[in-house]
Amino acid sequence: MLLSHGITSISDACVYWQRGQLDTWQKLQADGVLKMRVSLGLWAYPEASDESQIRALKSFYNTTPNSLLKVDQIKFYMDGILVNTTAAMKEPYKVDWLKLDGNRGVNYFTQARLEKYIKALEPSGFDFNIHAIGDRGIHEALNAIEAASKGAARHRLTHVEVVDPEDYKRFSVLGVIADAQVAGEFTQPHHWQEMQPLLGRERADHLVPIKSLSENGAMLTLSSDWNVSTLNPFIGIANAVTRQPEAISLEQAIAAYTINAAYAMRQEDIVGSLEVGKLADFIVLDQNLFNITFEEIKATKVMQTWIHGNQAF
Repeated sequence: MLLSHGITSISDACVYWQRGQLDTWQKLQADGVLKMRVSLGLWAYPEASDESQIRALKSFYNTTPNSLLKVDQIKFYMDGILVNTTAAMKEPYKVDWLKLDGNRGVNYFTQARLEKYIKALEPSGFDFNIHAIGDRGIHEALNAIEAASKGAARHRLTHVEVVDPEDYKRFSVLGVIADAQVAGEFTQPHHWQEMQPLLGRERADHLVPIKSLSENGAMLTLSSDWNVSTLNPFIGIANAVTRQPEAISLEQAIAAYTINAAYAMRQEDIVGSLEVGKLADFIVLDQNLFNITFEEIKATKVMQTWIHGNQAF
């Protein structure tokens, strides 16, 4: 399924290692089943003891050269989601469904606790993939990175749905990747009004501000969050270039799915662009994205997928 969409590298952003999911990936590697590069994000359990969890996570780190499987990321949840008012917000929600203290969402990891994990795990080589949806969750994650990171890791905030404009430039200043998902129709501007009863118009009218982040220098990646949204990157690309007023260019959208994504997974030296000296990962499409309308991009079909010079699809 992945190969049919032209995908040659993936990041599994939520590996529940206590449930045996890491073992499953390692068995696939040992059995020779893997056909593409996989970067694993180990789940940081909010309810776990920090000391024992940090020890366990350190022991899993593995970036064996030439291996298709890398265990090199940690996945954190700063907050929840907007639709049930658990995303961490600076100002209260317009509805009070959950009767939470302050009605500003929840923190699964606090800023102070995230700082602790960054200080402990960044020296081991881990990059952090941090779920952050609300403006407070995003702000606190950026604060933690600013306070605790020594600059060795490639941290990224994923989802970035409600971002305080005051934090736009901090992504670039701190070297934090903004990872967004726009393949789902629910992220498109014609659905923003559905969030107004929860957030008010001002906050609802700039959800997932990929243009604003890009204009302020943030490195942008686009991903699927499968199975929340489709795996099909061409739907994501088409949505990214049509979601006014937060649309980006076709060139930017393609880069967000290719070279920028490769950078986020520390693969930019070997894949992500067609260059002499890189591995021959490429796809053949049924149409030229630059010669068709944006809406027609969604119907693009992958005819061939090549990985390391070998046809895989």
